[in-house]
Amino acid sequence: MRNIVPSGSTADADVDNSDQTLKDSPGTLMAISIYNPSNAAAYVQMFDASSATVGTTTPSWFVGCATGGFAHYYYGPAGLRFGTAIHYAGTTTPTGSGDPSTGLVVTFAYE
Repeated sequence: MRNIVPSGSTADADVDNSDQTLKDSPGTLMAISIYNPSNAAAYVQMFDASSATVGTTTPSWFVGCATGGFAHYYYGPAGLRFGTAIHYAGTTTPTGSGDPSTGLVVTFAYE
């Protein structure tokens, strides 16, 4: 197992249900922090792809966050490897395309 140190971080204060690029080349996701100000549970879907059609493309990984809550996910010293690129979207279901009523606030640590 190799240990990876994050070389980048990105904060997005309005994550919605559109396909968004975190890294347009292979990379490793180390951690995600989410604040969900919307009026329902929400999810961050992540795609190992150069682009995604949210609600149609199956996410490679997804994480959830309760209404008005915070969630923090750490993926250990090896992280989650994405072999093509890292794209993401915020939705109201784990694999759907519904848009949260208010954009999610998400911070990613990656290499």
